[in-house]
Amino acid sequence: MVATIPDTIPVLVVGAGPIGLSLAIELRVHGVDVLVVDRDLDIVDGHPKGRGNDLRTLEHYHRWGVSDELRQLSWQTRNPDQKVIITESIAEQPLGAYPLQYGRHVEESREYAAEPSLSLPQPILMRVLQKRAIELGAQIWRGWEATSAQQDIDKAVTELKSLAEGTIHRVSSDYLIGADGPHSLVRKAAGISRKGVGPISRACSYVVRSEGYKIRDMISSPAHDALAFLMVLSPANCTIISIPDDEHWGFSVMVDDNEPDPTDEEVIQAGQNVLGARVPLEVISSSSFRVFTRLADSYSTGRLFIAGDAAHLCPPTGGHNMNLGIGDAVNLAWKLAGVLHGWGGEKLLSSYDAERRPVGDRVTSSAMENSYSMKKVSDIFAELPPLGHSATQGQRCARGDTAYKITYQQWNSLGVTLGQRYDESPLTIKGTWEAPPYSATEYWHYASPGHRAPHVWLEDGTPLLNHFGKGFTLLDVEASDVLVARFLNVAARVGLPITRLRLSVGIARSKYPASITIIRPDQYIAWQGDECNDPASVIDRIRGK
Repeated sequence: MVATIPDTIPVLVVGAGPIGLSLAIELRVHGVDVLVVDRDLDIVDGHPKGRGNDLRTLEHYHRWGVSDELRQLSWQTRNPDQKVIITESIAEQPLGAYPLQYGRHVEESREYAAEPSLSLPQPILMRVLQKRAIELGAQIWRGWEATSAQQDIDKAVTELKSLAEGTIHRVSSDYLIGADGPHSLVRKAAGISRKGVGPISRACSYVVRSEGYKIRDMISSPAHDALAFLMVLSPANCTIISIPDDEHWGFSVMVDDNEPDPTDEEVIQAGQNVLGARVPLEVISSSSFRVFTRLADSYSTGRLFIAGDAAHLCPPTGGHNMNLGIGDAVNLAWKLAGVLHGWGGEKLLSSYDAERRPVGDRVTSSAMENSYSMKKVSDIFAELPPLGHSATQGQRCARGDTAYKITYQQWNSLGVTLGQRYDESPLTIKGTWEAPPYSATEYWHYASPGHRAPHVWLEDGTPLLNHFGKGFTLLDVEASDVLVARFLNVAARVGLPITRLRLSVGIARSKYPASITIIRPDQYIAWQGDECNDPASVIDRIRGK
């Protein structure tokens, strides 16, 4: 780390959370100098949140070289064939175990991605990402708060204040990115407003300790063997359980938005209801979140950009918001690099808003739908009497089936995680092969412009992802050498970084229909085809010219 904060930098990022750190890593991958500032001096272990890291996010961790370390630190389960288990209380026999297309199962995910998804607390993730960002050459300064930001035609100027010494430092940057959370200073400086739904309620979340009554012992039965998510549904309480370790576990209590938080006694009683046993509980930590959505009216103004919570907010039902923000970071970073390195056209940066804001709208809406579904289940179960010991297996299964069907989208989200698309992007050149309509639950895993490049395993057992270039990739499946040369020559003339990657027909044709597929630095398909009369126009279009 340098001795002083620089006066000038190509990119300044405000906020060193998962999104700001992802921006730092991705910018350094593309050779852009970046400074990240954050008011917090340290990464603090607090109330657990943001534990879900989906299949698409794992692809980025894989490229950044941190996925193995993160997996070692993540929550491990006994049975890789994971399911959502629905029960009336933790102590009781479950109502049923149900399929989960969440990318957690190693074999299930092999068809779609190089690595399965994982779960770990956000502070652990941040430490790993911060270490990697510094290894790649990013400057990260903690204990500095951004107090003002302004821009002109040539630069952005941000005023930073040292929280330790009170000194003021001004940084001039080509671009300023706000990854600074819901109350983003950068968003306000850019004059960007937000819209959304709600709040419809507030969720008060708790981690409790049940000493001598270990949760892992309680879920060691064969009925819990494939546990990935545990949903407790009863007339007293409805919640999704998180299980950090043997004695500590978490749950939430829903209240009206204008109601006070539950008292400690009410929290302990709710925890005992969820547990299904009147045992002593200790409240370890708590947090609350309002169930609502917010989406920025724009993701950029001039040289100011926003990403992550600064751009969009949604309830955690489905675990999407952090993953959505990391997708913002990857999309924006290569475009900034293209402009700073000189090959990016005038439409490249404006495409960030055109591509990511519709995705933000779809994903936040999906998360809100999940919250409505949970509320619907809660209302239904609140009116039902407890099943009791005399209930038949058919009665128990019927209740579990009802809950699963209503909340199906929350547990089956491959469309949200892998199927986001940029069909209407100014950088996308559509082909003749039309994809089916977008679905939040289903993923159509075939190559199509505007879609993520589908995963395949190569003959040597490595994923295709490992062989993409850092810039663009020209995927060659027995293409005409003359046509390939024309594309490469045009790219070279304008400085567009592109790597030719030959793929055998036997491997490629299962998912890639064209002789040439041009894949962007963020692993999205820009163009595909067997013939092209004007490669120059294609190259200009995909670089935003």
